[in-house]
Amino acid sequence: MRSYIIYAFVFLLTVCAAHAQISPPGLGETNTASWLAFGVRQSLDSANKIQSFSYVGLGRISGPQSNNPLKYQEIFVLNQEFYHRFHKHWHYSLALSYRNQDEYGDEKSFNTISPMHKQEIRAYGRFMYELKVRNVKLVATYRQEFRSFFNPDFQPEDNRYQLRSRFRLQAAITLDKNKVHRFTASAEALFSSTQSTTPSTDWSTFAYKEARFCFYYSIDPKNSSFIYSIGYMNNLIGREDIKDVSYIALDVIWENPFKAFKREVLKPIE
Repeated sequence: MRSYIIYAFVFLLTVCAAHAQISPPGLGETNTASWLAFGVRQSLDSANKIQSFSYVGLGRISGPQSNNPLKYQEIFVLNQEFYHRFHKHWHYSLALSYRNQDEYGDEKSFNTISPMHKQEIRAYGRFMYELKVRNVKLVATYRQEFRSFFNPDFQPEDNRYQLRSRFRLQAAITLDKNKVHRFTASAEALFSSTQSTTPSTDWSTFAYKEARFCFYYSIDPKNSSFIYSIGYMNNLIGREDIKDVSYIALDVIWENPFKAFKREVLKPIE
């Protein structure tokens, strides 16, 4: 019954991505997790319709026997994405991402296992529809990913490829006339199919895997090139025996460090 309630809630919300923060990646079944990221967003044309967005991020986890979200190092992320706004309401992006993620044992030992970490190369694209109503911005996003997994020597893992579809709805509310303070909420549902080499090379059934709910507060000072965001993410993993993981997140985005376009014209579209 609980799973049906979750599906219904996700469906209602995903009919809305935030614009000024870098959302945490999923870090698996742990009690709590933390995410810290620094990004650079650069406009590539005078009309601000084409943007480059690069970021580096670090994620840590508590493990199953603790609630300290900083206890274990978990993931390093390097991401590059390009955006193109081709219509008042529509834009798309293409991206390439590298991720290095530590692996641990079961709940009792929770020691690093061999191989100590796995590597991932991810390519993805997304289409976004944006609608503004007074001080509220709604963005509906469809994101399609192709993920490939490798051991520390860049040899393919047993679960070596994955196709994943993500559906997200986001609402950003400007809290003041100067557009310095903003609150953002988003909901995202993830579906995937994985190719495994054990016991035979085959693709799993494409199915729902998890849901993510984010809440962020952002500050965009008028006399600064930086946007600061702090947030919380709740990650619900699975369909029946659901695992609930809480994240705290902090990120800083540097706007247009290499070209002095007007800040009031450039609007982040991440």
